[in-house]
Amino acid sequence: MSAHGVMFHHFHGDDHPVGQGSISGEQLHGIIRSLGRGRILPAHEFLDRAIANRLHSHHVCLTFDDNLMCQYDVAVPVLEEFGITAFWFVYTSVMQGNIERLEVYRHFRTTQFDTVDDFYAAFFVRLHESPFGGVAEKCLAKFDPQLYLAAFPFYSDADRRFRYVRDDVLGPSAYGQVMDEMMRCAGYDVRTAAGSLWMGNPEVRSLHESGHVIGLHSHTHPTRLERLNEDEQRYEYKSNHAHLTSLLGEPPAVVSHPCNSYNQTTLRILRSLGVKVGFRANMAIGFSSELELPREDHANLVRRVAA
Repeated sequence: MSAHGVMFHHFHGDDHPVGQGSISGEQLHGIIRSLGRGRILPAHEFLDRAIANRLHSHHVCLTFDDNLMCQYDVAVPVLEEFGITAFWFVYTSVMQGNIERLEVYRHFRTTQFDTVDDFYAAFFVRLHESPFGGVAEKCLAKFDPQLYLAAFPFYSDADRRFRYVRDDVLGPSAYGQVMDEMMRCAGYDVRTAAGSLWMGNPEVRSLHESGHVIGLHSHTHPTRLERLNEDEQRYEYKSNHAHLTSLLGEPPAVVSHPCNSYNQTTLRILRSLGVKVGFRANMAIGFSSELELPREDHANLVRRVAA
């Protein structure tokens, strides 16, 4: 196994609800103990070694995507207890007062349904009743879940079916119409929910001042960034870069690819912005550039710790 990052997203506790894939502070404790505290490099050291090509196969770093408030409230105290600094990959539109629906939709399905499978059932009923139902049914008739997102073994067949429809059949606009109708019928208050989901400028600045490394993660977090044209991709990363440079007083040198979605155009844009190191979202082999370091999803480690 090569040097790599460990990727975290959602945490529960401190008024943050239990959701699909979320972990507790105690589970983070267990993961750190399982990895071995001595293997985990401070974020700046990992970055400097990666730039200098001096990482060794046993080296690991911790990474957090999406600037979620649950990370700040639940994970940061654990990191402080161990004396660990990490990488935090930030998308910036939400720090400018915008509401990005992807995370809101996740909160909706977490808080309004007993299980994620209950949500999936309700979603597909609503989809069937929508103008997009016929197209989705035709596509699903040919869909093999075992071949979709094969690099992410922790997804269930239901997860794969939903993500395929969301990302490859509907796309952001149609998916948003279905979800917005579900939330309207449920009386779900989007703005109230959004107020508790993301870190703002003060929290991100505090992490930076505490020795953590802040990195790029696009501006609006598109789930299929690779499908954007060059101008759209450039907007995503120039906007992201400009906000963080202004906030932190220095340009970010590292990126993680949202939803593991990027192409050679993306890498060219990132290099033009001075980005030195980048992370993928899985441990797949065959990627050798400095902007494609591997990461292990924490879901895989939770299983090993539990076993």
